[in-house]
Amino acid sequence: NSHYAITPRKSYYETLEVDEFWTYVGNKSKKYWLIYAYERKGSEIVAYVWGKRDLKTAKRLREKLIKLGVSFECICRG
Repeated sequence: NSHYAITPRKSYYETLEVDEFWTYVGNKSKKYWLIYAYERKGSEIVAYVWGKRDLKTAKRLREKLIKLGVSFECICRG
């Protein structure tokens, strides 16, 4: 689990893209996904979460954005 803190530069983003990648710990059957919200225009990772590739993890990312006070017009898959 990463404890690196990201502080968003803005409180409002017109468009955020959500993307992911995976890595493994120990062996390839233990996949861990990093899912993140990214603003392409400003080349900024706004927030991220680690977890399974499922709806629960996606909801955690959305909750994190709300907790950080970030609002957005559109969120799309990168």
